[in-house]
Amino acid sequence: MLTDQTNSELGRHLLTIRGVQFIFGAQGDPFAMILRAGDDDPLDHGARAREQGLHESSIGAWVTAHRELGARILGDERFSPRHAEEGPQAHPGVDVWDNPLLCHVVPLDDAQLNRDPADYRALARAAAPLLSAEALAARLPEIEAAYRQALAATGERFDLYRDVAVPAALRVVADVLGLPEETRQRLPELHAGLATALDAGHCPQQLAAARALFTAVTDLSTELTRLVGSGRATGLAALDGVSPEDAVAVGTLAVVVGVEVTATAVCNAVRVLLDHREEWERIGREPERAGAAVREALRLAPPLRFESRIAREQAEFDGKTVEEGRRVVVLVDAANRDPEAFADPDAFVPGRADGDRSLTLLGGSAAPVTEALVRLQTEAAVRVLAELRPGLRTGAEVLHRMRSAVLRGVLRFPVA
Repeated sequence: MLTDQTNSELGRHLLTIRGVQFIFGAQGDPFAMILRAGDDDPLDHGARAREQGLHESSIGAWVTAHRELGARILGDERFSPRHAEEGPQAHPGVDVWDNPLLCHVVPLDDAQLNRDPADYRALARAAAPLLSAEALAARLPEIEAAYRQALAATGERFDLYRDVAVPAALRVVADVLGLPEETRQRLPELHAGLATALDAGHCPQQLAAARALFTAVTDLSTELTRLVGSGRATGLAALDGVSPEDAVAVGTLAVVVGVEVTATAVCNAVRVLLDHREEWERIGREPERAGAAVREALRLAPPLRFESRIAREQAEFDGKTVEEGRRVVVLVDAANRDPEAFADPDAFVPGRADGDRSLTLLGGSAAPVTEALVRLQTEAAVRVLAELRPGLRTGAEVLHRMRSAVLRGVLRFPVA
């Protein structure tokens, strides 16, 4: 297993996959270009992919950027984040030149990111007292308070990602899970290692980042297992009839997805809204507008730019055969701008009639568990920021993390 390999072995594995992505990207493959995660705009590659319809990428995946087909695939029980085979989802030692099996670059099973759809629905039912929309709506005052407190600690110039979005999301997740103080103090360090989790399965990270991710996933799992066993995670302990293993899974998803995906969604939504000053200022006066504005902003700039699934059996789409075991990728950001599905697809229109057609999932395959946690926090952040900082503007160029093909994760978001 990759986590047991030497640095030399792991580094060679990561560099080989990175090389494949670069070589096929240089030959013009749109999905390979997206995985290269360079400085160019991934929407350009998505538009080219949409022109090709459902097609086989040279790096071993079927790809679509069409909204209707994407919705069918993401809603089809024959497609799962994991292969049918038991065991950790990773493919060390595969000859990627003869068999470009580039899904599951590193094992993320302990981060709970490779479960079957039915598992996520079961976890969502188990977690409903904590993470359902109704449960979180009852906590809205304290969720908004977390963002108000983070904002109050800033000056005239600050970093939206580092100073507000991340610390507020960490506090909200800690409050919801009922974590003790010593664990809360560890969360920022854990988050620093976990921030690459949703990218690392598809886009090979640098060796140090991969090792930091493995360590953070192990440490988080160990910590939550200890807290659940002792009943010291009071929120998780209140989940009646839930096994310790499922309680740990719920807590893990809340930390792994509920912090970084939320922080990305907050930054994406604010960036879109700051480009539409009139709507930003209206939200400051009419906070009830935040919900529709955030939904539309995240259609245009979803926090997870693509979704990856594995065909658990052979499937036919548009006259083409997707074989069992093959990877299928839905380019969500491009599909959300499909002119066949959306009127004036590039326009920002809060409350648009076709807004419910967005493929944005707030948590990817784990969205049944994490959707409400990410959405309610993002809306709360936008309401607080628009109220308290109506004149907010980007202070310099927004910087994105390297090798962040899925999240296009924010590294720095200076505002003033």
